Amino acid sequence: MLTVFTTRAATRRERSRQWSALTRAPLVEFTDDREASMRGGTFGPAMLCLVSMGSHRVEQRHNAREHAPAALKFLFQEDGCTTVHQAGHTQTLQPGQWCAVRKDMDFVLDAPRHSRQLTLTLPCSVLSRPDHPVEWWRMSRPFTRGLAHVLHATSSAAIHAGGVLVEAERAQIGSHVVQQADMLIRAVLADDLRDQREERRAEVMAYIDRHLADFDLGVESIARAFGFSKRTIHKLFEGEAQTVARLIWDRRLEACRSDMTDPALAGRSLTEIAHMWAFADSQHFSRAFKARFGQTPREYRQHAHSPAAIARSVTNLR
Repeated sequence: MLTVFTTRAATRRERSRQWSALTRAPLVEFTDDREASMRGGTFGPAMLCLVSMGSHRVEQRHNAREHAPAALKFLFQEDGCTTVHQAGHTQTLQPGQWCAVRKDMDFVLDAPRHSRQLTLTLPCSVLSRPDHPVEWWRMSRPFTRGLAHVLHATSSAAIHAGGVLVEAERAQIGSHVVQQADMLIRAVLADDLRDQREERRAEVMAYIDRHLADFDLGVESIARAFGFSKRTIHKLFEGEAQTVARLIWDRRLEACRSDMTDPALAGRSLTEIAHMWAFADSQHFSRAFKARFGQTPREYRQHAHSPAAIARSVTNLR
């Protein structure tokens, strides 16, 4: 059965009372004269609602004595802004963003002006990964693309068509909504893992650059510095064109090449420059340099300091 409700009251207090009676929220406070409306109902395990309200504050408290099953409420902000407060965390939803709140914990919704939301409530038992911390759920994410867009569009269409659907049809749609919500959660988790991998990889790269001159720089020393296993370090660079060891090697060669053309280091020998960047064997360094750049270190330095090369550098600076 689809519920369609609109407040009808002469005062804000009476309108707040009507909304509180409908939603069982212990505190509802409307702070403008706009009427509030709701359209929605149950679709199998899912509760779908489209809510339009003026400026308001709604407090929802969890009553442990009711023994209600743990549930998640997805909030899709379609218009206006809503600030969500739960477990000491605050998140403001802008139009086109979604987040979720735990229904088995107290939460507060604040909107300074008109706000329209699509809400989807699901029991945690129907989701494969409902056990993330509150701060993970309350993070705002876009629903204008990808799986979040599909979930929002399906839920919106279901609400608008729900009045002409029989119970079996609504239940079938609800099952699809659950599957889409589960797919969305898995996709967000995969994105989080990718972001975490990129962040850790950037930290390791910065560490490598800071310690290029250390003779003991390698997978083992990096793993020790970050408290990771060597396997974890290797996995951070999995799929890259270079291994970690090769990356260190190439960056040291680049550093040597740069120093060879530095006028401030013109008095340094090639062996000294190589040693500065943790190459202990000058012959090994020379072979590696030629393999990387197509010239021996001596040939490269002579070419770089030739009159023609200097003239080209001066021209490029103009």
